[in-house]
Amino acid sequence: MTRPSDKFPWRPYYGHFAFFEQRMNAHSNVASLKANGDGVYELTTKFGRTLKIFICECYSFGAAEYIETIEALGKLDAIVINSIWCGYTMDAKRFTRNDKVGLFQIGNFMSALNKVDVWDHLTKVELETFKKNGWS
Repeated sequence: MTRPSDKFPWRPYYGHFAFFEQRMNAHSNVASLKANGDGVYELTTKFGRTLKIFICECYSFGAAEYIETIEALGKLDAIVINSIWCGYTMDAKRFTRNDKVGLFQIGNFMSALNKVDVWDHLTKVELETFKKNGWS
């Protein structure tokens, strides 16, 4: 369920992305960060890969929100839930991962930036859930 809004993309509660920008600018594997507006960023890693990222603040990001997001913004490399009180469904994680798109809470995204294939990062709980369900 997304934040009440008559416009996509869903705006952050405070109207800015300062927390995300601060975290990324302090990360040792981030070479550059460029804001493209409406929560879309280009982030270049020190591995030389440029990622198109959407920063989202919605209560529960699911498969339907993912479909709506890529219809509006095109191909993405990662979606970051930029709120400690918001999250995503395991179905959405599976769906995005099949498209080689990372779906993360901000802390897990920071961990994923230590990998070349950012989308491939799973938390311990996610890994256990994927194994239990026979998901790849």
